[in-house]
Amino acid sequence: MKRLLALVVVGALCTAAAGCDLSPDAATVNGLTISQSEFQGQLSVISGSTVAQCALSIEEAQSGGTLPTVAGSGQSTVSTRFAAFALNGLVAQTLEESALAKRHAAVTTSDLAAARKDYISQVEAASTQVTSPCNLTGADLVNRLPKAFVDSQVRALAAQEKLEEVVGHIDVSPTAVHGYYNTHRAEVTQLCLNFIIASDQASAQTIHDRIAAGTTFADASKGVGVDANTPPGGAGPCVFPSDVVSQLGQTTATAVEGLADGQLAPPQGISVPNQTTGVSQTIWIVISVRAHQLVSFANTEAGLRQEILAKGGPAFSTALGHVVRSASVELDPRYGTWNPNRGVAAPTPPKPAFVLNPSHDGSTSGSSILGSGGQSAG
Repeated sequence: MKRLLALVVVGALCTAAAGCDLSPDAATVNGLTISQSEFQGQLSVISGSTVAQCALSIEEAQSGGTLPTVAGSGQSTVSTRFAAFALNGLVAQTLEESALAKRHAAVTTSDLAAARKDYISQVEAASTQVTSPCNLTGADLVNRLPKAFVDSQVRALAAQEKLEEVVGHIDVSPTAVHGYYNTHRAEVTQLCLNFIIASDQASAQTIHDRIAAGTTFADASKGVGVDANTPPGGAGPCVFPSDVVSQLGQTTATAVEGLADGQLAPPQGISVPNQTTGVSQTIWIVISVRAHQLVSFANTEAGLRQEILAKGGPAFSTALGHVVRSASVELDPRYGTWNPNRGVAAPTPPKPAFVLNPSHDGSTSGSSILGSGGQSAG
């Protein structure tokens, strides 16, 4: 599936139809304004919710980054680095919406609905793949996120997906995605695995031969030569073929994907890093496919949309690169500076008089197979 998008704090553009506020601008992007009150409101949502911060941390970790420290040095403030991080995302979204407008396109209600499904699916998946700093994962995490935060993340994702769709000439309508589902059944069919991790290669062969002779995985998992990391009864999870490849390697994946229900593969040697030393070591497993399980369209729609949209990735990168290079971006200097190559950079050092705190200043209104209050910059 497509990488999880690195989303940051964003908000809707201020338009005449929406009723603009009269606060000063935090930024002007190609003539479109991002007001300070809107920006401060977004910062307040994040700084006031440890769960929202947790989700952003997970999103950043999934994409290989690290979320800047949110809290600032003063009371009711956020750090200048986080403020710059947040504003950079808002500028990026505005640039994407500007690019859409030049192509006579815009994010629709149906686009937002699809992006909401995509965002929830991505965060739930990412929270089980990287360490969750708040110990919340899956639906437990998503269900505790502030509505305003989710709405802003959805708008950001919708803008990016819409631009990918338009510049890549990609059809991600429900009909098109359903057609893709029907023609990629193998890809959305999970393999329910039985496996036993053996102490060594010889033990793996012995366990394999016992099962081939009629011993059940449940009984064999209690015998001699079985590693303690073997799942109870030898019953592993149901996973997609792509998960088998990423976690067990292509060689084992090829051996497993060709099995019929109940069929046993030869003992497989898998290279994994030692959890203590980090040095690669070979573990041996005896594995079979318990069953093939077709996953419903409803449960795969978001992932398939991302897979289809990924096909437009090169065109999207080219288009967005052109937009960024030709962009006219002006920032309130209290929030940082803009550079097409680096985005928004925090001011260094911030002036004490520019600690932004709207509460005191009335002028500113982001399964393993082996199982082993208003805030401101300050």
